[in-house]
Amino acid sequence: MAYHPLTNETGQTPERRREEAEFILDLLHDYYDQMEQNEKQFWNSMQNYQTCSPKQLLWLRDLKAKYAE
Repeated sequence: MAYHPLTNETGQTPERRREEAEFILDLLHDYYDQMEQNEKQFWNSMQNYQTCSPKQLLWLRDLKAKYAE
């Protein structure tokens, strides 16, 4: 998914990005069966990450908006 260059940064520290990512990952757990295959793969891969890039966080926010809002 292509983002505008200005969205490469979330304005957060790496620690805060990871905290938000963990919150969203937990929230999306209930929607796992509804996700598309590539979304499931991404969700699974994020379970083991110690860091979260701005791009990963933006994708998690997209999934949250798609499934949990």
